[in-house]
Amino acid sequence: MRRRHTRPAALAALLLVLAGAAPAGAAEVLLRVGNLDVPAGTVVHGDAIAVGGSLGVEGTVEGNAVAVGGTVDVRGQVLGSVRAIGGNVILRSTAVIDGTATAWPGRVQIEPGASVARGRPSPPASGAPPAPAPSFPVPEPPFQWWWGPGMLAVSAAFHLLYWLIVLLALLSFVGLAWLTAVLFPGATGELAALLERTPGAALGLGVLAWVILWPVVVVLAVSVVGLVLVVLIPAIVLVMLQFGLTAVALLIGRRMRQPGLGREALVGSIMLAIAFAIPQLGALLAFAAATWGWGAVLLALADRVRMRRAPPPSPPAPAQSA
Repeated sequence: MRRRHTRPAALAALLLVLAGAAPAGAAEVLLRVGNLDVPAGTVVHGDAIAVGGSLGVEGTVEGNAVAVGGTVDVRGQVLGSVRAIGGNVILRSTAVIDGTATAWPGRVQIEPGASVARGRPSPPASGAPPAPAPSFPVPEPPFQWWWGPGMLAVSAAFHLLYWLIVLLALLSFVGLAWLTAVLFPGATGELAALLERTPGAALGLGVLAWVILWPVVVVLAVSVVGLVLVVLIPAIVLVMLQFGLTAVALLIGRRMRQPGLGREALVGSIMLAIAFAIPQLGALLAFAAATWGWGAVLLALADRVRMRRAPPPSPPAPAQSA
């Protein structure tokens, strides 16, 4: 008999987390990314938290009702507090809130008849004495008044960390482009000249390479011999992209009339890094530059293979003596 009751209880808990609805006593904490509803007749033994969406409470929440980035709409009972970070709190006429109701930076809307403030409901219209306060202790909510500003501080810290990582990546790109041009001046100069001569062919071949790459990886992955190549393909592609982006930087530096190959690569890579740092548009520009440079590398490799396969020129016929 215990086995028969254990599986439905676990299934009910899973449904409560995924769908936001389950029989009473199904879960201790209800957390969902997006909109969350606690239907009438549902009891959540703990907090109900919606992240990136709104929270609707028509049943009973024995903990706190919290929405981060949305509105909390309460028609039922919340034994803890109601918090909205980045939204509003709406308490309908049937709402009963034992704790407090706060919204930051929104506002709290309380309809007539709603009960707020730690189990002290307003006297009923019939004049009957108010119901006694609950005898069980109400736990302090974990979300204090500073929780909203704290979230902003955490968000600002993550944004700062993100831009520090972006800056480090861009500086690394500039340094690697300059180093590649200095160590391999012949190869990078040839690629830049190829980009200048056939820009359309290089871009088209680069796009075609992206399209063909993934089917080739899948085909190699299903074979035992191809597994080694699947491991090597990312490294080979990264090296080709590095040479291609360096060639693009060299071409930009030459257009800006910079003397010397090293200075051309440095100035061109800095201009590319500034373009890559543009929000939203920078990622598209980086992909386009990488595709263009990759196409140039593939064109150069194809030209070398073609030259090796071409038959050697026949020697000139000996001159006939008079």
